[in-house]
Amino acid sequence: MNNYYAKTLLYAYPNLISLTEQIDELVEKKAFASMGIFSPALFQCEQILGLTNQKQIIINVKIILDKVLEKFSLDELDCFSYKYFKNKPKEYFKNFDASSRGYFRKQIKLINLFSKRLEYCGIDDDWFIKNCLNIDFFKELYKRVLEYEKITNKRKTFSAKTIENNVKMPKKTKVKIA
Repeated sequence: MNNYYAKTLLYAYPNLISLTEQIDELVEKKAFASMGIFSPALFQCEQILGLTNQKQIIINVKIILDKVLEKFSLDELDCFSYKYFKNKPKEYFKNFDASSRGYFRKQIKLINLFSKRLEYCGIDDDWFIKNCLNIDFFKELYKRVLEYEKITNKRKTFSAKTIENNVKMPKKTKVKIA
């Protein structure tokens, strides 16, 4: 699975329950408002069914993510929580080293493992595109993930170029063999 799709699901994970509750409220409002709306009843029913379908997709995603995340260790879940969920207080991460190279390597390893486990559970690129990207919440979140990745990749290439320009490499000397 594409890592950007997996990151989108990780960022969405803490909000999935509230998202389903918002859809419930919206369905209820549409049902009550249908008495005063003069559009065809079939159109109104299709809108409500579309929202119900979105809710079902979100519930399925939540169940699968719960199943996938329970296979990770507590330390790995802390890494996810620090970067994606942000559901724990800052004091919890007081001694958490989030600036070392090891941390960033671990995050890359974890997102790759998470992507593979999602595929094993049935969420692959095609499924994500077909189901999740039809929901505005996931579509907007995916755009933000892409923007963030674009910015961080620019920083990485900029800092690499800066290092290359500022580091003076020793001149190559020719060694004469007698």
